[in-house]
Amino acid sequence: MSRFKQFISPWYLGYAFQGAAVLGLAPILLPLVVGNALGNSAAGIVVACFYVGQLASPLLGNFADRTKAFRLIYASGYVLLAAGLSGFALVESLVFWSLLAFVQGLGSAATNTVAAMFIVEYSPKKDWDGKIGWLQTFYGAGQAAGLGLAAIAQAHPTLGLLLSAALMAPGLFLGLRGLPDTGHSGAQTHTPLSQRTKDLQAKAARLISTGPRNLSHLVHHYHPHVGGLVGGLLKSLKTPYGLYILAWFACMFGTWLLYNLYPLLMKSAFNIEADRSSLFYALAAVIGVFFYAPSGKLGKLIGDVAVVALGTIVTLVCLVAMSMLAWWQPDNAGWWAALAFVPIPVAWSPLIVAGTAAAAQLSSLNQGKAVGIFNATTAIASVLSAFAAGWVADLLSYTWVLILAAIASAIASVLLLPLLKQNKPTQEDLGADGSSA
Repeated sequence: MSRFKQFISPWYLGYAFQGAAVLGLAPILLPLVVGNALGNSAAGIVVACFYVGQLASPLLGNFADRTKAFRLIYASGYVLLAAGLSGFALVESLVFWSLLAFVQGLGSAATNTVAAMFIVEYSPKKDWDGKIGWLQTFYGAGQAAGLGLAAIAQAHPTLGLLLSAALMAPGLFLGLRGLPDTGHSGAQTHTPLSQRTKDLQAKAARLISTGPRNLSHLVHHYHPHVGGLVGGLLKSLKTPYGLYILAWFACMFGTWLLYNLYPLLMKSAFNIEADRSSLFYALAAVIGVFFYAPSGKLGKLIGDVAVVALGTIVTLVCLVAMSMLAWWQPDNAGWWAALAFVPIPVAWSPLIVAGTAAAAQLSSLNQGKAVGIFNATTAIASVLSAFAAGWVADLLSYTWVLILAAIASAIASVLLLPLLKQNKPTQEDLGADGSSA
């Protein structure tokens, strides 16, 4: 019990409320509201604006680290989310919806970024894994609860968005309880800023990456100078790392094509209403939480690239199955498609845990820049796929969105094959008997 208390803080419960809104209710209700009113392309634009808002994460992290205004930035995230969600339910305009989605993404980035920093800046490094793991568990539990609420609220999505906004009040109240004392310089007192940043970058993949909609932790510590990222990537294109980044982009592009307009896709392609599709998503989210820790251990055993390849292949198989079901529409296609969907969010866990580790290991660049390029690639893929999903759905159909997603995942799988030999586990990763240490 004492060890449990060592890794749990009261503010984790408030943070779960944000998980319910950002990863549970909003991903279902936002596309429904916009798609039903203005169509698929408009829904894709609005979802993309949410992700663009999350791209402010590195700027917010840098600002927080320099000013020590951690609590203010953390609390502002709840306020921005409440404003963006409530405003979204009260207007009907693509311009205003896009702006409000950006505000929501900015709010998510603000709280999520500082939540991570509360741990890595104000806790001993030996406690990072335990604290991050439990914070991730609370956030994932919030996501599952939010998806369950979305199954009920989908019949009246605007009211559901107002409910999401209302959840930010108890979330902020509970989220301010037990925060670390930011009046002192924390656990990293004598560590230079550059070294702290490097440490944070090394942990980026594990900072509450639950759910594919949550980008702010993935982009939290990518290098703020985009030119440096692009230059580093261009120099690495002919290296194993460059090949890996191309594979990762294809994998993320395919994955996010499915997620961005998920409720609209399931309704159009399989005639599954948002109440049922949300419940299947909730089931997958719950299962996925339990795959984070095993994914790290599996990476030490067979290599992180092999784990990424495994997650990509699982995603590919499921997307192919869903594409075939959407194309031929056999009896009970909807139920089979929903079951085929469940492994995809579960596969997200090994993908994101092993993905960043593989990027750092394959690159000849310094670790910070390597992870920065990797995280920026994820962010770019999410934004581009949001636009692409809406455009392809309007031009062709959601069946072709699934086919395009499957093609992207297939390309990623092929590109990863030559890298398997480049990323075998070392003797340091294995015990003396050849088992994982």
